[in-house]
Formats: sequence, structure tokens, C-alpha cells
Amino acid sequence: MLNVSRNKIILIACLSYLVFQLSYGLSKYSSINSAKNNLSVLIENRIAKDLSRLPLPDPSKSSAGNLLAIENYISNLNQQIENLPLEPKLLAIQSDKFNFESTRQLIKKSFQTPNKTITFVYSVKKASLWDYFSLAALLAAFGFYFLIEYRYKLKSQKQNVTIEQDNEERARLVIDLEKKLLINSRTHATVPLANKPLCFFTALIEYCVLHPDVLLNQNKDLPDELVSLSNKYFYRLTELGHTIRKRPNFSNSLEKTLSEIRAALDEILLDDLQLKEMFFPPKAHGEGSRSKLHHYGLKEIDSELVEVIGK
Repeated sequence: MLNVSRNKIILIACLSYLVFQLSYGLSKYSSINSAKNNLSVLIENRIAKDLSRLPLPDPSKSSAGNLLAIENYISNLNQQIENLPLEPKLLAIQSDKFNFESTRQLIKKSFQTPNKTITFVYSVKKASLWDYFSLAALLAAFGFYFLIEYRYKLKSQKQNVTIEQDNEERARLVIDLEKKLLINSRTHATVPLANKPLCFFTALIEYCVLHPDVLLNQNKDLPDELVSLSNKYFYRLTELGHTIRKRPNFSNSLEKTLSEIRAALDEILLDDLQLKEMFFPPKAHGEGSRSKLHHYGLKEIDSELVEVIGK
């Protein structure tokens, strides 16, 4: 998963570099062409300004011109423009005889005067591939890569923490009929419970899961189904070899049975309020344990948070 994500980050960084580099290259290309055009205009304007005093050859008048004067003019002009962008160098005016370095780019231009066409030739520094390379684009791509990777690592760490939290065992109430224990699965705290409250509590949980909206009042007889479930678990204890005594009357001393259940839950669910609220039989309020308003049933039980061993 991490390698796949890193490959994606590298791909994004490479694409980013290509975009940055392409943008820089196009901008550089445009800048170089603009510089060439500006140089052509500059040289043209200067020659046009000095044209009246330049002894250029004129075939129509059979004039060879003054070659030495023209060379001196070109040399002086080159001294003035040598520090301009692309290092321009004027080579010839109205002549095809000139020398130039092959490492430079030759540019030939002309302009029209009222009497004739003036042609001039100059050279500029050739742009290499390195001139179009942008170190800033490369650094930006690296920075982009490290930024995305850093953010991915933070996100990955948060996801790992979330996964660890999700994978952490949720506290569950475990009823072990084989050992007659109530167990907190998270803390592994255990408490033994006598036969009668153990069977009744197990039956009460199953009954309330089946009948989540039922009202269980101590002033009324236990529902037959709840009694039947309690007896079922008592017989199960007998099968497991825990008791040979007579089956208890689950309707008698109900408040005492509930008190024993509450005491056991208090001991193992001290810090797990969700389980305690879910499985703790409500105590009577107001008029005492025989209040007609008292309901000891369990509400909103999550069946995934309880496990019965030896059922």
C-alpha cells in the first residue's frame, strides 16, 4: 500500500516537473525570440540613423564604397552592443563577405529606404538545451514531492492510529457458565456469581434482547418466558456439573437477586460505563423497591457486546 502510494507521489512529482519545465522552456523560447527581434530593430534603427554618412557600395552608381570605413563602423557598433542579451555581433552591411563562428546563430535582416534596400547580417549566441533547463522547476518538483509525501505520511499515521483504535478489543461482558464467572473482556476482571443470580441474569439478557420494549415491574409476576429461560440456564449448570440442588424459585427474593447482580457488575465494569449502563438492572427510585414505576429490564442491548460461554 505504501509503495503504491509512493509510486503515485513520484508520478505526480514527475508530471509537476514536466509542467514546470515546459512552462519555463516555452517562456524562455519566447524570451529569446523577443530578444532577437529587439536586437534586429535596434541594429536596423542605428544603421538607418547613420546611413547618410556610411560609404556603402552602390552598384547603380558603380561605387565600391569604403570597405575600411564600414569595418570601423561595424567594430565600433559591436563594442556598444556586445553586452546586450544574446551577445550580438554585427558582421556585414550590404555585403555577403563575412566570417562567423559556427557555434553562433546567423541572422540576416533587411529594411527599405526610399532609394534602396539595406541588408545587414549579425550573429547571436546559440541557445543550448541547458538554456531551456530550469533548476527552479526541478527544485519545485522535489519540494512538491516531499510535501505530498509528508502529508501522506501524516495521513497514513492517522489512519494507522484509527485502525489500531478500531482493532483494539472492545469491552464485552462475558458470562462463563462453565466457571460461573462474569468477565470483562477488556480488563479480564472476573467475579464469581451464585447459581440463582447467574441463571437469572443470563436469562434476563436474552429475554430483553428478544423483547426490547418490555416493561418488567417487581410488583408483577415474572413473565413465563423469563422464568423458562432462567430454568433453562439452571439445568445447563446442572449438566455442567455445578449443582445437584433443587431448582430455585426465581420469583422469590427478586430484589436480592438483582442486588447480587448489580454488585458483581460494579466490581468488573467500574471503568466501562457503556457496558454498565447497558447491563446494569436499574435500581428503584422514589417509593422504594416496590415502586409501581420501577422497571428493572435492560434496554438497548447490543448483542455483540455480550458472550455466553457454555450456553
